[in-house]
Amino acid sequence: MTDGSEYVELHAASAFSFLAGASQPEALVERAAELDMPAVALADRNGLYGVARFHTMAQKHGIKAHIGAEIAVRSIGNKLTPPAWLPHQYPSEPPRLLLLCASQTGYQNLCQLITRFKMHEAKKTEGAATLEDIEEFSAGLICLNQSKHGPKSVPPPPTGLR
Repeated sequence: MTDGSEYVELHAASAFSFLAGASQPEALVERAAELDMPAVALADRNGLYGVARFHTMAQKHGIKAHIGAEIAVRSIGNKLTPPAWLPHQYPSEPPRLLLLCASQTGYQNLCQLITRFKMHEAKKTEGAATLEDIEEFSAGLICLNQSKHGPKSVPPPPTGLR
């Protein structure tokens, strides 16, 4: 057994994020418990699909459950692009930002943000928030930029984000 008490995974994706994660939310928590991690964050793509199961299992194991989502955002530039010789392996999509809830207000705002852009998507995979949406619902959220899924350049954060 490894002592993971100094490490907290802030960007775990579950099987609800197709091709990004393979584990069920409960399995992520069980593995974190095996590694003696004090906390773990679940951040699936454009939704909060497994957070109820994740949170329930984290409580059972005495692990702090951090809730978030990886949100596609139009209007903040372009996603990092692959080498020209690999275009077939990377679909064209907007960059994504990792938003973690710092409070109950943050959770409520993340739910409202996701609902807002999901209501306007033509197809299930095409939804994306705007920077204005993120700014409107930023209270109680922490934004982390992420390597290959984030924008090429990072704009200044909206006023309410930390």
